Amino acid sequence: MKTMNLVASGIVAVTMSLGFTGCKSNETAAEKAETAERRTADNARQEYRNAKDEVCELIDGKMECMAKKIGNKTKTAVDKTKTKANEIKNKVD
Repeated sequence: MKTMNLVASGIVAVTMSLGFTGCKSNETAAEKAETAERRTADNARQEYRNAKDEVCELIDGKMECMAKKIGNKTKTAVDKTKTKANEIKNKVD
């Protein structure tokens, strides 16, 4: 849970440091395409990790795979945070 709190506080920090003041979006078409590509990759990685977690639980049991599952959830949160931070940066630039 501490990791998720760190990720959430990181999102808040990035958002506040960029200063949402209602500025207009200056995101180019290339930046929008990059964001869409990153989101698609994030979702694919998330689905892959979820599938690995399910297979691990079937083979080894829930308790044996708990650490791996938490690690995968953390990686997914980090990926999505990076994507969101990049998207916000592109909009502000």
